[in-house]
Amino acid sequence: MQKFTELNYICPDYEKEKASLLKSKEDMAAASSYEEIRDLWLSRKNTDQYLDMLTDLAYIRFLTDTSDSFYNNAVHIDSIEEPRIRLLRKECDDMLLDSPYIEEIRAEFGDKIIQDMRIKRSLFGEKAVPLLLEENRLSIKYNKLVSSGKSKEAMSDELEDIFHNMIHVRTNLAHSLGFDNYIEMAYRIQGRIDYGKEEISSFRRQILDNITPACDEFEKGRPEDDSVPIGAVGDIVRSVKSIFHEISQETGDYIDFIYDHELFDVEPRLNKRPFYCCCMLPHYKVPFIISDLKGKGNDALMFIHELGHGFAFYTAARSQKLFEYHRSTVSINEVHSRTMEFLSYPYLELIVGEHQNTFRQNHLYEALRYLPYRCAIDEFEHQVYENIALTKSQRCQLWREIEQKYMPWHAGNHHESVKRGTSWLRQPHLFNAPFSYIDYNFALMSVFEFYGRSENNYRETCKDYIAFCSKGGSTNYLNLLAAGKLSNPFSDGAVANICAPILNELFS
Repeated sequence: MQKFTELNYICPDYEKEKASLLKSKEDMAAASSYEEIRDLWLSRKNTDQYLDMLTDLAYIRFLTDTSDSFYNNAVHIDSIEEPRIRLLRKECDDMLLDSPYIEEIRAEFGDKIIQDMRIKRSLFGEKAVPLLLEENRLSIKYNKLVSSGKSKEAMSDELEDIFHNMIHVRTNLAHSLGFDNYIEMAYRIQGRIDYGKEEISSFRRQILDNITPACDEFEKGRPEDDSVPIGAVGDIVRSVKSIFHEISQETGDYIDFIYDHELFDVEPRLNKRPFYCCCMLPHYKVPFIISDLKGKGNDALMFIHELGHGFAFYTAARSQKLFEYHRSTVSINEVHSRTMEFLSYPYLELIVGEHQNTFRQNHLYEALRYLPYRCAIDEFEHQVYENIALTKSQRCQLWREIEQKYMPWHAGNHHESVKRGTSWLRQPHLFNAPFSYIDYNFALMSVFEFYGRSENNYRETCKDYIAFCSKGGSTNYLNLLAAGKLSNPFSDGAVANICAPILNELFS
């Protein structure tokens, strides 16, 4: 494979792609054997992966320089064409679902791909296309706004307008597809097959009962600024490479590949989207990491976090037959990335030197402290999509009430955004990945379990973790947890049991 900067972007011929998809659909409908329909389906998927690679390549170059008019235009065109392409792909999958060979597909590729295709069938339809286009337009508008360099306060009115419009577009989208509300549709998008609203509500109560009081106590003695400066971006990049070599042979080989092929962009600069993410280039089976390193210890762990996502994708792509199995839902993907952060603990000296013990405690507490915040965001989302008639001011008042419930230590915070109830505007998941943010909490329960194991047997835990990554998204959430010997976070008392060692370490 070439270095990332050498990868050639070719503008997709969307009319040709649509014609090709229609031809694939016709050929699959006429297939007279399992082998024929299977080969047509797999060939189609390979073509789709190449197109996805091109659109992802354009998106990465757009995110790393939103002022680039060429890639700005490429992303804009893709946002217009993508809903139609997605609909035609679904129709090809429908040919397979409705064929007499579906049991042979199940036998060769497993239940999960059939579940995924049935979910996709419920999420797309002809009536949905214009609404999907509008949702894409709002998402691009949001991404450009938050990359503009304006402060959150200066763009709060524009953000509220975008979110207000998103709520109504998504609700109409859900209705066009036969869902009662967008919440029901969002659960399908998140792949929540084996758990639902009742389990999530129960989980939020467990966090409120067990973690909010502990965080409230801990906040009383917490320093205002616990960040640790660690030097230049180049120092961080070198330290992270050393850590990946220390963790395991597999992670060392992976980081060499990433660095050798320049599959990351970590320098902060004007017009680069100031956030962290891991994008995938499915045709090459490699990730691309975007980070915003500013010389703090937390930046280094966020870089490690995104590299953890990439490692899981890179590993699963070399173990699983289907691209759909190379990634899972957020609740599993975040186990991959957050666990990599905790596996770096024995080597923190490479990042923060003599501050490693303080830094470790602060990082551990930050992980815990976000549990109530994510529950607050999730409860807020449920209520605003259940009550779409709320005005902007009513939504802000609602957030103030929910925020105080889950995070009572904010009562003394006099920041303008807290007083006005607008601090939720800084959460990008509300705009770009609705109803996914609490999945990070479910994942953290598994991360804490891997961390506990690593304290007892580090090398064996690394092997278990790598085996867990190799499974990707090949089965449902609870099945993957069972395969990784991890607890069900929705079971009674799970939060208290899993978090007890973490609380003991923090308060000891």
